[in-house]
Amino acid sequence: MILRLVFISFFIFSCTNGVPRIEEPDNLVPREEMVDVLTELMKLESAIQIKYVTIDKYHNAIKVSGDSLLNVKGISYDQFEKSMEYYASRQDEMIGIYSEVLDVLNKELGDIEASKAD
Repeated sequence: MILRLVFISFFIFSCTNGVPRIEEPDNLVPREEMVDVLTELMKLESAIQIKYVTIDKYHNAIKVSGDSLLNVKGISYDQFEKSMEYYASRQDEMIGIYSEVLDVLNKELGDIEASKAD
């Protein structure tokens, strides 16, 4: 699922002929924090998707879990949404963010697999 989301994002961003740039919001979530939040959101979505097979079953669970994660991180939904729009208007930046998310997830998976081998 995570790889599918990343590939879809890359496809969407690569197929557009110049996304209009959005002005930086006053409360922009910094890139490093955005990578962390997106990484955690993808893990949450994956865990919930395993538990609830169809989207109509897990829609509310993912919304509540995502809102809780943002709350713990001290980020409002509006702040997150405006930051996503800002980064999405800068295709190279967004691709870089998703690449970092994928790197973090791959490293964590490698660590888990390595600990199982011990």
